Amino acid sequence: MRVAIEQESSKLSFLLNFEEEDNEKPSERFGIGERQASIIAEGFDLSDVHPDLIALSAILIASPFVGKELKIPFPVSERFILKANSVLSKYKLVVESESSPVPPRNPPPRSRPGLAYSGGVDSTAAIAVMPGSTIPIFMNRPMRDGSLYNSEAALASCDVLSEIGYRVERVWCDLEYVRDPVGFPTDVANAVPAIILADKLGLGSISFGTVLESAYGTGHENYRDYTNGSHWTFFSSLFSGAGLTMALPIAGVSEVGTAIIAHKSPTGTAAQSCIRGTWGEPCQKCWKCFRKSLLSEALGQTKIGNKHLTGMMGSKEVRGKLSALPISHENVVAFSMGRIECANFPKLDLLSKRVADLGRLKFLTKWYSPSSSLIPESWRSECIEKIMRYMKPMSLKEERLIEGWDMREFLLSEETITSHKELVSKLS
Repeated sequence: MRVAIEQESSKLSFLLNFEEEDNEKPSERFGIGERQASIIAEGFDLSDVHPDLIALSAILIASPFVGKELKIPFPVSERFILKANSVLSKYKLVVESESSPVPPRNPPPRSRPGLAYSGGVDSTAAIAVMPGSTIPIFMNRPMRDGSLYNSEAALASCDVLSEIGYRVERVWCDLEYVRDPVGFPTDVANAVPAIILADKLGLGSISFGTVLESAYGTGHENYRDYTNGSHWTFFSSLFSGAGLTMALPIAGVSEVGTAIIAHKSPTGTAAQSCIRGTWGEPCQKCWKCFRKSLLSEALGQTKIGNKHLTGMMGSKEVRGKLSALPISHENVVAFSMGRIECANFPKLDLLSKRVADLGRLKFLTKWYSPSSSLIPESWRSECIEKIMRYMKPMSLKEERLIEGWDMREFLLSEETITSHKELVSKLS
């Protein structure tokens, strides 16, 4: 694949030119959509972005579709080439330029942290524990006819953070349309606007609101050693090649913990996870609305009400998620059901029975301290101190529960299969 770059004033575009070896449908789940992606950052001159930052962004956008080589028509630093090709196994990065390599991109001495901000509970909890100098950067996907996505709530979240005193950047970017169905081509592609603006904003790191469930597999079938795993090695190496530190400040915090932080912290008023509803009025039909409502009820933050619950459980998406084995974020659902009085919610009886054997999971209210290695050393102590304002660290015994997490025997047990069938029958 050849990636052409067009730069003019505040707009930068990536044009994906496919070659014979490239793959238009790399997965049963998605294929190629549009073959170009653009970023428009009003008030910034994007004509002089460091080539290493552009190359990193190109990888994050094009990677799933590349066959043997990703060819870029401009010189990059030798450091970036070496770093990228040390972790790119499926293909290699090739520079098609006769110019000499450029000096590597390095952050300024007094750099600031950036956050790939979504407006949801998790990324809002992340900013609550990051340094006050953090710059949230929101990737504003253009809305198109027929899409369920609505950016109103996320943009309102940005406004709330601005009122609190944060410098918030809202950057127009349509890279999600490169994928069909619409979505991030790679897990951290939502950082592309922050990457492109890294020098303009003086960023030394880019953080994500990745939580315990996503990083370490808690709630999925079994634990994964994320810090030593391929996902962290791959992406953190790419970022470091461009002079950026990739950071996951709340990777040791469960979704239960981020709900606690968002509820108690000053920034929490900015959070709304639903990306389909409007500000203050989530759709009440999506899986996030259902899961977050259960959790909020379990933590005593809000009340659901049977009418509200009945409406959410009537949603096709919610019924589909509850019919899965395992249920998405099953640990969070189990935590919630262990604290909700089902006598008040008859419709939850079978769901409570389905997840009961996972236990009460009290350790989900605490911080998993081995995740501290995913926080940049320059602000690690400050971040940990802020996390400790909202929750205690897990004991060694509780850390072993995380590292020994394995749901496979539970999912194959006769009790789970029977209760699963009962729940599916009721839902259908």
